[in-house]
Amino acid sequence: MSYLGWPRLHFKGRFQADTSTVNNDVRHYKSDTFEPQFQEMMVGQGQGNSRRTNGYWNPEGTGAWRMLGCRITGVARQAGLLTKEQDDAAIGLLIAGSNNQVAGKLVDLDPQQQAVSQIWGLKIALDDVQGHRLFDSEYMVSTFIDLWKRQQIPQNFDQTLAAAFQSKLGNVTWGDLSGYPVLKSLRQASEDGLLSIRFSVFGFDRSPEAGDYTTGVVIGSIGPSTQSEPSHFVLGRQLVAKLKGQNPTAPANQVYSFQCLDHPDQNTISVDLGNSLPILHANGDLQDVGELYMAVDKQGQLKQGHCLDSSQIELLGQVNYQDQNWFQNCAGIVDFNYSRNTWLESNLADHRLVLLKKDDCADYKVLIAETDNGLYVRADNYVYRLNPGESATVDFYATRFGQPVELNLAINANNAMLGGAGTGATLNTEKWPVPEVGEPASAIHYPDSLEIDTSGHAQLRLTADSAGPGRPRGYLDGQVYGVGYSIQNAPADYIYDPWNFISILVWDAWQIPEQPTWYRDIQPILEQYGNLYPIMSRHLVELGNYDSVVKHLNTLKLSFSLPVSDPNSMPVSRDLSTNKRATILNWLDNVDDSGLPLKGHPDDRPVCPAPVFTTEIKEIEADIVMDRGGKQDYLMQILARINARDQEDESC
Repeated sequence: MSYLGWPRLHFKGRFQADTSTVNNDVRHYKSDTFEPQFQEMMVGQGQGNSRRTNGYWNPEGTGAWRMLGCRITGVARQAGLLTKEQDDAAIGLLIAGSNNQVAGKLVDLDPQQQAVSQIWGLKIALDDVQGHRLFDSEYMVSTFIDLWKRQQIPQNFDQTLAAAFQSKLGNVTWGDLSGYPVLKSLRQASEDGLLSIRFSVFGFDRSPEAGDYTTGVVIGSIGPSTQSEPSHFVLGRQLVAKLKGQNPTAPANQVYSFQCLDHPDQNTISVDLGNSLPILHANGDLQDVGELYMAVDKQGQLKQGHCLDSSQIELLGQVNYQDQNWFQNCAGIVDFNYSRNTWLESNLADHRLVLLKKDDCADYKVLIAETDNGLYVRADNYVYRLNPGESATVDFYATRFGQPVELNLAINANNAMLGGAGTGATLNTEKWPVPEVGEPASAIHYPDSLEIDTSGHAQLRLTADSAGPGRPRGYLDGQVYGVGYSIQNAPADYIYDPWNFISILVWDAWQIPEQPTWYRDIQPILEQYGNLYPIMSRHLVELGNYDSVVKHLNTLKLSFSLPVSDPNSMPVSRDLSTNKRATILNWLDNVDDSGLPLKGHPDDRPVCPAPVFTTEIKEIEADIVMDRGGKQDYLMQILARINARDQEDESC
């Protein structure tokens, strides 16, 4: 099933990600050295003396994430793709949001793990041209995946990186579907209250003077779903790109990783290239990378980047990505029917898929291939927030050519993709050191191996130590950890997806005081959020000021008591531990004789412990840096860490 099943709806439009960029730099969390300029717009977009980072490109961002003007552009059925309104009434319908709440929120896990941004509290609906609601749903929290440098020509101050989101739509309620047979079929194909969705995002414009500021292009698909399948990837066939060196955003052969789903009962395989082909411009014009073909490796020996003749493969068909409106009509998904090819009918199920380019080196060149022996393993969810003593269960799925397989995993710490500072606090007279990540290792517990049985499914238990990390980062609550996994006895030269690891934020232990006071317990928490989200302090409540806060007691009580899944929950960043939230609510309820929460004395304010520092991170040249941005800066520093580590290994 999943969004690669039938029927499915393809859509295109724009999205808004109105993120606050003050928190892009970890050092902006240090309240005692926070400068007012960090809440101002950046000056200049280059490097050197002309560039002042300040609060970067959107300091007054609200955190909102919403769909804008998205409409159904195609309807895929087993019989084929329809793209004209006269062929199906669903084409042209509007992807809408909630009628009774604000937009969803886009949230990073941590300033030192900005590569797993999540959408929280989003509603997705479908309306007709008269505004009649055809279905309503709740988008289940998900993290973007397959982050890569997709845009080849920067425009304005574009974010040249692109990514995809995949999740389920839950609590689906249907309206009057009279006149919409495809929607009736979609409802029938799904289990009650579920749908599957995946969409790619790119061309995000960060230029404040541009008309499309804080918006980008979104193209995606909605299809049927079941309870038993993973929420955030497809139990299908996985093609994982070989990389240029250590850069996780740069595929060696122009095409990024993608997934496919075989429908053997229909002799059809669905191939999703929606986030895999490079684009020229922010509007999504696809780069010409030559004639592309999906095929099957007959002998299992083909390597990415190698040339071959036609005798080594069996063609499934051509990818007509150069056709006008191809991308928007099918969202990059192609259904290849192989019912007239007896070899494919007999062999597709256990032979590797490859994407080929017509090439002068021979008949074809391999751009990307299915994983060796068809083996693939992934954690469905890979982002967790844990309070001290709290546990989480991670669902793992293992497949071989899309079917469940038994295998063993090695589990180990993997902090290589964590760390960095962010955009760089260039206004400071001295460069503040950057807190270390992943330490102490004793704050997170998990087994060093995991057995996956013949069902292809197993669960890994993560547990935060009851003592917490012990404030190793000083001014920043908790610590971030990476947990990696690999297949034991994997084929030689097996290509792993570098994004397939688990990120965890473990909060520090916090004792809830019986009578919390402003200076001792509350101001250190709220002042930090006030610094990082100036939109609130400037237009609603100055979070670092007692008098301003007590004027909005009822509003704050409501916001801090809402579940984190609610888009109105405070804080926007979802990085407040359970005990700190309880402390704030306790303080709001515990009033003195004047009816106001306890203020205490300024001398009661605690002294923040000094963090454990890393060595200074030096900038490097890398393919990722075509223009500078929050994600670019973050990932460039990660690459510097990886390169420095590799150089140390070589010197030893």
